[in-house]
Amino acid sequence: MTYDELVKFIQGHFTDGLVLVLGSGLSAAEGIPDMPALATYLSEQAIELTGADKAAWLNIKTVLDTGEGLEAALLRHAPSSTLEAWIVRKTCELLMPIERKIMSAMFRGDTTLRLSKFLSKILKPTEGLPILTTNYDRLIEIACEMEGFHVDTAAVGNYAGTFDHERSLMGSSKRIATRGKTPFLEHYPRAVVLKPHGSFDWYRSGDSARRCGFDLVGVERLIITPGTNKYKAGYEAPFDKHRDLANSYIDKAAKLFVVGYGFNDDHLQTHLIKKINDGLPTLILSRSENPKIQKLAKEALRCVALSKLNTGTGVSVTTKDTHFEHPGDDLWDLGVLTKELL
Repeated sequence: MTYDELVKFIQGHFTDGLVLVLGSGLSAAEGIPDMPALATYLSEQAIELTGADKAAWLNIKTVLDTGEGLEAALLRHAPSSTLEAWIVRKTCELLMPIERKIMSAMFRGDTTLRLSKFLSKILKPTEGLPILTTNYDRLIEIACEMEGFHVDTAAVGNYAGTFDHERSLMGSSKRIATRGKTPFLEHYPRAVVLKPHGSFDWYRSGDSARRCGFDLVGVERLIITPGTNKYKAGYEAPFDKHRDLANSYIDKAAKLFVVGYGFNDDHLQTHLIKKINDGLPTLILSRSENPKIQKLAKEALRCVALSKLNTGTGVSVTTKDTHFEHPGDDLWDLGVLTKELL
């Protein structure tokens, strides 16, 4: 693949049948602390832990101190339910104020998210643009709404919303139209945002899951922390429905666009890797040359991975037959790619 062929591939990629997979790298680019920053914050706050939870965290910290990430540490030392609840609280404590600042800046017109700029340039499919994310924050939802998309979260309601996929599908209904003599339901442009790891606005209410836009006090948030416990929690409602819907969209995808996702989650990556290896056209943007992504790009027939150069500006390109570096535009950055090529 030459650079000109790369440009042609990118410009022809964003058509019908596209599925977006967005990871923490996209949020980090907008200022949300990444996983290493979260690990540092948890270590700083661990002074408040006592008893068994304190001892358990010390075991986790020994792994962090070797340079391994939070995911690896929690996989090796699964936290108790009380320690996991503490991690959830501290995660929200660190990330949500920054999320609020970013959203406020958007409303003031001080900033525009990279995803908003991207969405403004691509087709708005009335059948829905699937966006699958492991992020807890709501930058994706606000970016979509800013660009005129109805956001389908598989939940109905903003204050005590219930998870009801069939009802949520109707939220973007526009009118009953006809194609010839055949009636069909026409929809406004919509994004189907699926979050198999949960969201800051998901809460436990009794035995039910609810969605609420307010920052509630003393109510359990439904987000899955990294580590072994997430695989168990992922099979509980509403995580299971979001996971199953996400995998069904992956299976039906005509093209994949992956941004800031490290392929560290079995809930999604089993389906993703199979589809990519089967030859599904895939474009992956990542800041670093992730070994898993590099392996995929080198083995799959139609996968292109873009990452940051080690020095200077430009892009490192990896495909099955090619690896080259092109100085100039940072096309691994969604904002730059949108501005320069779309």
